[in-house]
Order: sequence, then structure tokens, then C-alpha cells
Amino acid sequence: MSRLPISSLVSGPSCGPISETASSSTAGSAFGTISALPSGIAAAPSNVSIEQNVSLAPLTTMRVGGPADYFARVTTITDLRDLVSWAHQVSLPYLILGGGSNVLVSDAGVRGLVIQNRCRQIDVVDQLPKEMVKGGKVEDGSRYLKAESGANMAGVARSSIRHGLTGLEWAVSVPGTIGGAVVNNAGAHGGEIKDNLAYAQVMDGPGQLNCYSAEALQYSYRHSILKSSDVPWRAGFGSVVLNALFQLDQAPAQEVKERADGFLHHRRRTQPVEPSLGSMFMNPPDDYAGRLIEAAGLKGTRIGGIEVSQQHANFIIHPGMSHSGRQINTNQANTSQDATQEAEGEIVGQAKDVMALIELIQKRVYSQFGVHLTPEVQLVGEWE
Repeated sequence: MSRLPISSLVSGPSCGPISETASSSTAGSAFGTISALPSGIAAAPSNVSIEQNVSLAPLTTMRVGGPADYFARVTTITDLRDLVSWAHQVSLPYLILGGGSNVLVSDAGVRGLVIQNRCRQIDVVDQLPKEMVKGGKVEDGSRYLKAESGANMAGVARSSIRHGLTGLEWAVSVPGTIGGAVVNNAGAHGGEIKDNLAYAQVMDGPGQLNCYSAEALQYSYRHSILKSSDVPWRAGFGSVVLNALFQLDQAPAQEVKERADGFLHHRRRTQPVEPSLGSMFMNPPDDYAGRLIEAAGLKGTRIGGIEVSQQHANFIIHPGMSHSGRQINTNQANTSQDATQEAEGEIVGQAKDVMALIELIQKRVYSQFGVHLTPEVQLVGEWE
């Protein structure tokens, strides 16, 4: 499949500088006062509801974590841009939360504004918008799938499969959203975001909307120039992924579906169904994190309500919580050695339990094999 050169991406109405007035869907209309905000902060956009002291645990795949000082949910790219611009205007730091996978929110939560991105529109098109590519249509048989950053990665993959497009089958079993996938160069089964990304549309600040090719994002294993090197991540004023456009090839629909079904079957056979963060550690060179953890005898190890999966050692799971965030009562005694954690039924874990288990795994694996395991999961919020 031919690739679009970086030079083919140009600034235009959708990817060039945008004025604050033009970027706001509420320009010329009233802005609503949000009672949850402290006095002295300018009113937020009227089409966005802001809540205070909202628990983030139900919004993460691990079902742990404390509250956000302020919380808002957006469903359109216009609202997302408006809210980020407003946060800049009032100097309120923000953090974008997608599907809540691969992030470990501290028990203390997040200071600032957490924006849950639920912008999920997906479109399959035969050509790029003319303002983005010189000459418009690319005559190589490719088609393009455009996904908003809040769209589920697996849902995007399924959409491509329905249209007989190949290139994203590997993502059919991947949790999380397009925004996080673009930032982290998500991948599975030998495929990665960088393989088919034509461009990512990114808001670099109020009035600053830019397009980046895969080459410009300088992708490497689970990394891009968009990924913050700060540990932990806290609310701030960073760039926000808005859309991603993938260049895909047409293929026989049945072949694409069968390949994707194989990936799904592999996941169901090898990975736990309990709430988890996804793969916990990056694979070290020429080895697998799961193999090392299992060889260290850590399968089933438990701290509080958090456990190393018996099914796949590179998954840390939260057995006491369902995926809906409700506690599961199994009427079985906890086998944890910490007597203070014992209770009837499953124990609800905390972020500190996850961190303690991460540190135990790192220490044990390094002690036995001399290998330092690097977490693939990003710490978020206030950690001591």
C-alpha cells in the first residue's frame, strides 16, 4: 500500500489555525454558569455540564481510583474544543480520559478538570478532504477510515471489517479509545497504529489545530512525541487528539473477518475477563513479561483486593469488581495473607494495592532474572 508523503498534508479550514470565535459552537450565544465552579472562574460553555468531586473508578477498566475535582463529559469534537479552550482561558488544568484502560488513577484522584472523551463518530470515505491533501483523491485503491478520538479502538476495527478493509484487524480485541491509541502507538498481534495512520488531527492549544503524519509523530514501541514523559500524569495544558484518519486497503470481507475472529479467539483463550488495566508491563527485548512473572512464581499473588491473573501473568486483575463497577460477593474467604483485608466475599481493591503489586513483581523478577520490567500502564493523579 502506498503511503501519503508528509508534504501532502497541508493546513486548511480543518487543519490550520482556528480563531477562538470560529472554534466555539456557542459563539454569539449565552454561556451558562456552572454552580460547581468556585467563584471567580468564568462561566463554562453552556452546552457542557461540569460536576464536582466525581469518582473516576467506575470510568476505568481496573475500577480503582479517587475523584476528580471537576468532571465533564463531551460527545462532540466541537464541545471538546470549546471546553479545552475555556480551560486554557480560566487556567484550569485538564486531563483527557478515554476508555480508562492502561491508566492507574491514584486513590487521591486528580486535581483539576477531567474531561471524559466520548466523541465516537466513525466514517469510511474514498478520499481525503481536499483541504488536507493536495489533489484530493489518491489513486491507489486505498480507502480511508476517519474516527473521532473518543471512539473505541475495537469498534473502529469492527467498522473497518464490515467495510471489507484490511489493516486494523489486530485492534478488534484492543481496549481503549483512538485518542489513547494514537498517543501510545497501541498495538497487538504484530500490528501497530503507525502502520496505517495517515494523519492525526491534534489541538495543540486554543486556536491551534494541526495535522501530524505517522512519521511526524516519531512512533516507537508504545510511544510518540505526544506522550508525556511526566510520571505520574497530572492535569495540565497539553495537546489533545481530536481525530485520526487511517489509510486502508480493500480486501475480501470474509478473509478480513476470519483474521479478526482469530485474534478475538486468541484473546478470549489467553486473557482474563476480570477488570484489569490490560497488559501491565512492556515486553523486554527477546522475552515476554508474562513468562518472567510466571517463572518467578507470582501467578495468583494477591495484595488486598488485587491479584496477578492465574490465566495470564502479565495481567493484574480486580476480582472483586464487575466490569460495571459493582462489587461481586462470592461468599468465599479471601486468601490474602494480610488479615486486616479479610472479609466475607471478594475485597474491593485500591490503587495502592495495584502499585504495591507492581513493585513486588518488579523486585522479584529483577532479583531472579536481572530484568527490570517497565510498566506499560501510566500512573495518573496524585501519588506520594
